[in-house]
Amino acid sequence: SMLDWGPTYLREMKNATITGGGLAVLVTEFGGIPSTILLGWLSDRLGGRRGMVATLCMVPILGAFVTMLLTPPGMLWLDVTMLGAVGFFIYPVINLIVILALDLTSKKAIGTVAGFIGLFGYVGKMVEAKGLGWTLDHFTPVYGKRVAWDIVIGGIVACTFLAMALLALTWHLKPCGNEPGSGGGDLLLQGAETAADRIA
Repeated sequence: SMLDWGPTYLREMKNATITGGGLAVLVTEFGGIPSTILLGWLSDRLGGRRGMVATLCMVPILGAFVTMLLTPPGMLWLDVTMLGAVGFFIYPVINLIVILALDLTSKKAIGTVAGFIGLFGYVGKMVEAKGLGWTLDHFTPVYGKRVAWDIVIGGIVACTFLAMALLALTWHLKPCGNEPGSGGGDLLLQGAETAADRIA
């Protein structure tokens, strides 16, 4: 949501320039590159616990939005840092959600599952963009810009809590082929042994 509305929020509420808003987007985008690799690797090291890692990633995201809500104008460096933290932790969550779904899905349905994840992602982004815009347009004339943006950020915080609660339901899930003898690498090994026997 802050990729779409972050620069506008910083300009209207934190007195940021266009350059400052552009810097915030840059920091948010590039913050997710190393973290996606790092936390993906960490989830592998934890036996495929994608849900656990994704749930824990939501904690600093929540803290970043609350900090932005409480930070007064004139501290752009802190707001940009918080947006960077959001980018650092939200992109691994997006990645891990997709991997988690594929871990638990039959190979025959992987393409369908990935398609539905993408579909709901785009629908959610569209609803978010329209919803936040409507909220600002509706509440700004009545209560003023400050209250309207507080409602928007408060809604984002509430959605973050909801996402954290839903992700927590996947805390103990592991890939279907993670246990010895249950598939995955063992099936590949068995296939290789069968092929070798036929050649022999």
